[in-house]
Amino acid sequence: MKSSRRHHAWAALWLAATLALPAAAQNMGWSTITPSITGTDTLGLVLREQMQQRAPVAAQGGAAGPSGAGEQASAALRFAPSKARRQQNLAAFVEKTRRVDPENASGLERLFASGDVIEKVAPMIRPIGLRIDDLADTYALWWISAWNATQGINPTPSRATASAVRQQAARALMATPGIAGASDAAKQEFAEALLVQVMFIDAAVDHHQGSASQLRALARAVHQGAGRMGLDLAAMRLTEAGFVPSR
Repeated sequence: MKSSRRHHAWAALWLAATLALPAAAQNMGWSTITPSITGTDTLGLVLREQMQQRAPVAAQGGAAGPSGAGEQASAALRFAPSKARRQQNLAAFVEKTRRVDPENASGLERLFASGDVIEKVAPMIRPIGLRIDDLADTYALWWISAWNATQGINPTPSRATASAVRQQAARALMATPGIAGASDAAKQEFAEALLVQVMFIDAAVDHHQGSASQLRALARAVHQGAGRMGLDLAAMRLTEAGFVPSR
């Protein structure tokens, strides 16, 4: 992966998220934003099992396997986003956060009031081959950002890395009961919850550069958040061919 930070085109959005953060990395109420779609609690376990069973396969896009299988996964995991539904989702994210962290809830509210932050992500991730209306793509982006945060870094993944992780995510999502067959509304909620977390994870890493203690606190918080979705980030490492077991 590249050692540089994310491209400057991300800066304005990440800055808005950073300004919404409290000084202490431990106060990460936004990390409790989790989608209600069926199966997210077991998805991480499926990913870990698949990672142990097979080496990731790098490709230029789509899920691994025959082209027909890749097309089927793309069709099943893509959804038609609704702006009205997005407004409802973002309002719900604020309320969920307010219950445990009023300060971050206010920050989220200010960020969301600044414009359609989800739509702004689309052109930012397009260069690495990802989309905001595809569950595999948004999960891959979240997975990479979360793992990076546990390492205290925030590099831009190469297109090959993003594609490989996207393939891993697509296989696991398709194998998790309740996700591939979920409604567009449920898929959109899942995707947008992940994207909001990505904004704050990346912003928090940048915000706390220069403070080893805050980066460690952030790493713990992100690791715990991923653990609630069944994913043990400490048990894996990221390569150009995707995630592989760390031991």
